[in-house]
Amino acid sequence: MPEDCKLYAVEEVEDLLAEFNSPRNRLTVFKPFVRYFGDLNTAIILSEIFTWSYHFRDRKLPGIGYGWFYRQYEPSCKQQELDCASGVDVAADEMNATTCREAEGKTWLERVGLREDVVRKIVKILVKDGYVQTVVKKANGAPTCHYKFVRGKLLDLMDTLKKQERKPENFRERFPKKTGKETLKIRDSITEEKTEITQKTTTTQMLVLLSGTPLSKISEKELRVLIKRHGNVRVMQAADIAAETWRREGTEIRNPGGYLQALCDDLMIPEWYEPPHVRAAKSEAATERKRAEDEKQAELKKAEAQESKERDEYWHSLPEEVQMKFIEDEKNSSPIGEFIPEIGVVALAKSKAWGCRTQMITNTGLTGEPSN
Repeated sequence: MPEDCKLYAVEEVEDLLAEFNSPRNRLTVFKPFVRYFGDLNTAIILSEIFTWSYHFRDRKLPGIGYGWFYRQYEPSCKQQELDCASGVDVAADEMNATTCREAEGKTWLERVGLREDVVRKIVKILVKDGYVQTVVKKANGAPTCHYKFVRGKLLDLMDTLKKQERKPENFRERFPKKTGKETLKIRDSITEEKTEITQKTTTTQMLVLLSGTPLSKISEKELRVLIKRHGNVRVMQAADIAAETWRREGTEIRNPGGYLQALCDDLMIPEWYEPPHVRAAKSEAATERKRAEDEKQAELKKAEAQESKERDEYWHSLPEEVQMKFIEDEKNSSPIGEFIPEIGVVALAKSKAWGCRTQMITNTGLTGEPSN
């Protein structure tokens, strides 16, 4: 083979290796996720959601809080134009504030190479088990699914793995060599008992959220069906939004079960919505302010009662001729003084006598000596 042909072949191989090693062909998959779920696709999806939620942890999405990002399934014509304009493909370990904003528009197919049906199925299971939250909001002018990793579940996951490391036989039983659908079925069967125990508590909490509204007519059986289909987190949030919407608008709801089902299917979080913990915090703050105000008013009333008592005691300590002088002064100082009832004149005289005493104390000081 001629030397120039050999050189050309080597350059082609080097270009091919460089292309394979480019950011667009690399995935970040966290090993603990692979070990915990026993399924590589699930680990890939959750690693991607975890990574992006972390990078957007300080960005607030109006109405639903921090840590959300959006991701389409397949490239739309509009999105393809945006992608071509930006040309950004980054690996998780190369992300920064600028590349995060530019690369968010990539689709699941472009980022991880998985089809829409695979992603939907895995995300549905992750939402059901409480690892991920989803909501549909507009992005680039079109309704798009937004994702968020539930941080508290990471601690549970790592704690489970540590326990299993101490007992390798349990680890092998929980995660056999089978992968894919069989692994997911095994994992679901393991968590079934725990789900049964918590389901009763969850439906009770939902009925408490719905109490006092037409939605309280929904039975526990209907709620369990919704939970099985959409997961605890989504149904709980939908129930709370439904109840708060009714309290604000009072709209007639003829079919509570169907209404909540439709809301779960296409959950849009209103701009005004505040989660229960936010409302509870505001209510607690309002209660504390009212308590402080009530205490302040009580102190004022107590001080007024004490001053009234001291005023009466001082009045009765005055000689009768001094009392009469104050009374006459009150009658003469007002053009309608002679028409004021006697009890009113006496009250005014008491106040004036008390005022004179207060002024005298101010002028002489606490020692009784005239002040400079």
